[in-house]
Amino acid sequence: MKMLKRAIVAVFVLSVVALYIAIFAIPNLKGALRKTAVLEYGNLAISDEVTAYVVRDETVYMAARTGEIRYYVGEGVKVRKDMKLLDILDGPARIAREAEAEEAAEAGESEMAALQARIGANGVVLDQNTAPETGVISYYIDGCESMFSFENIASLTSKIADGVSAPIVNVTRHDGLVARGEPIYKLLDNTKWHMVFWFDKDSGAIVNYKSGGTVTARIQDSDVSGRIERVSDLGDAWMVVLVFDRYHADLARLRRVDATIVVADYRGLLIDNESIASRGEAVGVYAKQRSGDFEFVPVNVLHSDGVRSIVSMSSFTDSDGKRVGTVNIYEEILRDPEQFGQ
Repeated sequence: MKMLKRAIVAVFVLSVVALYIAIFAIPNLKGALRKTAVLEYGNLAISDEVTAYVVRDETVYMAARTGEIRYYVGEGVKVRKDMKLLDILDGPARIAREAEAEEAAEAGESEMAALQARIGANGVVLDQNTAPETGVISYYIDGCESMFSFENIASLTSKIADGVSAPIVNVTRHDGLVARGEPIYKLLDNTKWHMVFWFDKDSGAIVNYKSGGTVTARIQDSDVSGRIERVSDLGDAWMVVLVFDRYHADLARLRRVDATIVVADYRGLLIDNESIASRGEAVGVYAKQRSGDFEFVPVNVLHSDGVRSIVSMSSFTDSDGKRVGTVNIYEEILRDPEQFGQ
């Protein structure tokens, strides 16, 4: 009889234990086995890597006579009209320097002679030592200043631009001597400048470029904000012209640059696309509640790159104009919505 009672008690205890496992332990185990992710704040940018050409409003000035040159203003300084920039003095080396420069120009041997040839008649011979206008002074000249001018932007093509391989020359004289007709400096307007680049006709990237839109150009690890001045259909390509009113430290010596153009930068909560599910017409995720259960919570996708998405945080306005509660930072969600209900 005692043995029977013990057996009944043992069966009862085992039944209670089995029931507890079925009700509490197994669901908790399932929850523990579910793969989850914690939502964090981040950004997704729409950007393109381009080769662009810098276009400035600038004028190259040439020496009116031969002599010893003395500079009074350094590279990249903004000068005012009539400010004294330099002196060119007569000296014993003047005649020899002039003859040397003429011989090099005729033979086309020197870097300076090649630069003079590129400048051609576009340089301004200035018989004064003061600034003819207000601007930023630079001694870095490539001889293509007239080609890459505001007036010529519309006629530029990628073929023309890519065919230019002129080096940028520092025209400051280490020997202190300058010959008549040689470039001695340039002045540029730092309040407005352009970048021009092209996309192939079948490029899908062009859809992100609309006239008047804002952009950020990343050049040599430096960001500068601007806007899209125009997008032109050239028949076999698209030309994009950006305009900037912010100064870049290396503006005077930039011509052909590799740049990252950011046309949009979305910020919000980062979610892997595999975590996003649909329920009816709603799009959302399964977020963990205080009870430990996972429930469907609608989300508002701001942008997706095909792998991850940026969604609104805390709340958003739906298509009917209603405020909808959504996920928040550090919430835990199911990585795979198919796990829901398992």
